[in-house]
Amino acid sequence: MVQEYFDFTNDLIFRWVMEREENCLAILRAILPELKITAVKRRENEHPVNYLAFDDERGVRFDAIIEDDQERFYDVEMQVANQPGLGKRVRYYQAQIDQETLKKGEDYDDLRESYVIFFYAFDPCGQDRRLYQFHYYEDTDRQLRLPTNSHVILINTLGTKGQITPALAAVLDVMNRRRDNANPLAVSLVKEIDGYNRDKKRRRALMNLKMRLKDERRLGLSEGRAEGRDEMALGLIHALQAQGMPQKQIVEALALARKISLAEAQRYYEQVAQADSGGEH
Repeated sequence: MVQEYFDFTNDLIFRWVMEREENCLAILRAILPELKITAVKRRENEHPVNYLAFDDERGVRFDAIIEDDQERFYDVEMQVANQPGLGKRVRYYQAQIDQETLKKGEDYDDLRESYVIFFYAFDPCGQDRRLYQFHYYEDTDRQLRLPTNSHVILINTLGTKGQITPALAAVLDVMNRRRDNANPLAVSLVKEIDGYNRDKKRRRALMNLKMRLKDERRLGLSEGRAEGRDEMALGLIHALQAQGMPQKQIVEALALARKISLAEAQRYYEQVAQADSGGEH
């Protein structure tokens, strides 16, 4: 029996790839070669991003912001499902970057340049372009741009129009499961993703989350059955505990699977721990 292959568009695979700073650097340089980025670091959020509902009642959150050597900030996301609320989702992420990166005592004059970048497994704008970039312009004079120092970039894996770098084309080939691109970045990403698929522990996590999400859809949890949501969350915690996964990784996996904040996932974990220890004291 042929095992299912989890590719770059899978939430967990994408997260694992982007946890490595060398991958973040290579991908950002592929998207924005003109910035001449030489180094990056991941800045973990001090405060988990809270749940925010859209029309589909699914939440959005990010785990880390990428900072480059010029103190520019980036949030890079993957989206597979074509859901409503694109503009609001982008606006939300931009606001969170500003909130997380503005230091205590600073005001808006100190806001750093920022980029919200989405990879899409579909065309988000319907123009068949491979890359869309948005800024604030005056409605009647397109030459007049408001200098917000913020950028929105949407990357369409299905696009055919527009010039992009060979490295970004390689990333899109990886997303599309084309394995014949000899670009070093493509070769490196394919090798890494193949490794995640072969790793027994990571594969268990991938399969477990897949089955839990499938169960959620079957039970209609996305339509608001709160009691069922709680049962599935607690069931996932027990399953991951049985695999010997540490608390921190369980909380992160639950937050990713349920698309909730780390704080809410932590509350679920504490609820299980309390029940297992014999109830409330």
